[in-house]
Amino acid sequence: MKQVPGSQENLKTMSFGDHLEELRSRVIRSILVVLICAAVAFIYQNDLMQLVTGPHRLALSQIEARNQIWQIDEDVTSAQKSLQALPAAMASKVLLDVDENEDWWSRWNQFRQQQVESGANTDLVELLQERITDLYPADSSSLVLAGTVSRFQYSAAQLRLVQNDAPWGTSTPIEHSIEGLEAMASLWIGWTEIPATSPDPGESSDPDGNSEPENDPVIKPAAVDPAVIEVLEQVAGLSVTIESRSRDLLGWRSRALPLALLSYAEAFFSYVKLSLLIGLLCALPWLTFEIWQFIAAGLYHSERRAALPFLPVAFLLLGLGVTFAYLVLIPVGLSFLAGYGDPQLVRPVFTLQNYLGLVFTLILGMGLVFQLPLLMIFLTRSGLLQVDNFRHYRRYSIVGAVILGALLTPPDIVTQLLMAGPLVILYEVGIIACAMSAKKKSGDD
Repeated sequence: MKQVPGSQENLKTMSFGDHLEELRSRVIRSILVVLICAAVAFIYQNDLMQLVTGPHRLALSQIEARNQIWQIDEDVTSAQKSLQALPAAMASKVLLDVDENEDWWSRWNQFRQQQVESGANTDLVELLQERITDLYPADSSSLVLAGTVSRFQYSAAQLRLVQNDAPWGTSTPIEHSIEGLEAMASLWIGWTEIPATSPDPGESSDPDGNSEPENDPVIKPAAVDPAVIEVLEQVAGLSVTIESRSRDLLGWRSRALPLALLSYAEAFFSYVKLSLLIGLLCALPWLTFEIWQFIAAGLYHSERRAALPFLPVAFLLLGLGVTFAYLVLIPVGLSFLAGYGDPQLVRPVFTLQNYLGLVFTLILGMGLVFQLPLLMIFLTRSGLLQVDNFRHYRRYSIVGAVILGALLTPPDIVTQLLMAGPLVILYEVGIIACAMSAKKKSGDD
């Protein structure tokens, strides 16, 4: 065996006790490096905690916004069905009467509020209000129905803005809500432009042939179906709710609830745990160097030369796996898990300690999964499997990746592909790398 000069040659000639001493010194140096990195991380603990808890805020924001969008879609569907069931002539009459007397009712409600606040003639004003409402239900709905069209149009415009940055899996309900709001606005406007087909019941004459004044809403009776007025008022009320929810959706990314603490010491120990894990991650190159220096002394020169190129590739794949887990896997997984179940029946509360454990487990797991190409190369070089075996099972790997993506993501094809895509790509990269490695080995032989 060809001897290699330097420290590795000295390690080969060491006794068992000397090897233990060398191992002890490398372990101590590695621990010191980890502690130094952890101390630096502890100084920036708040910034690091904000970075690590970013997927939680994104996932909870996604869940809250998604529930709100689905509720908007339900309200829009309900309101649209209610309006479509109304007779056009009756709805048109109610809305035309409302538009005609809107100014009078606005002044009446202003006067009524002033009297109530001042305490003067309160009983008389309320008595008049009850009587007017009974006699002229269509006119008394003026303030409730006013502005319904503008609220529909405003809500549709807000949802279009949200559509540019919509939560996962909400493109369809947003589009459906926009179409429903536009349809209701058009229907409502059409009713206000259709002249009443039946004679105006308010235009009645007394026995002497004298007509009642046409523009006095207090004198003119109204013969409309109270059920129509009730439906229109309900839809108008829904328009207010839809407008409020649509407005709140614009800032949906900043509305996540913070993680909970179940004990006084949980925050401190969680920050310490975070600092240690970040320190370990930052010190990983140094730890790998120390481990390699200790192991390489017992390898042949050809073995060291064959194994050395794997180290930078392993670090690259590890970094890609961690990045993918942080940006895609964790937000999608948390969004699926936290949003599972009926929010009316269960109220999720997540603790900081459990969250950190889950996040670092997923990050480590995805970092190891991204080592799949290296594992495939190792299996082919060791002779346990051949490249043709991986090619033969390609179709099964694709199906398995798609099934896994469908189980762990919301019902949206985009997020399913984001989960299954990297697994399929890694498998294909592994096949290509195995084929290139096999060709190189046959050329050397």
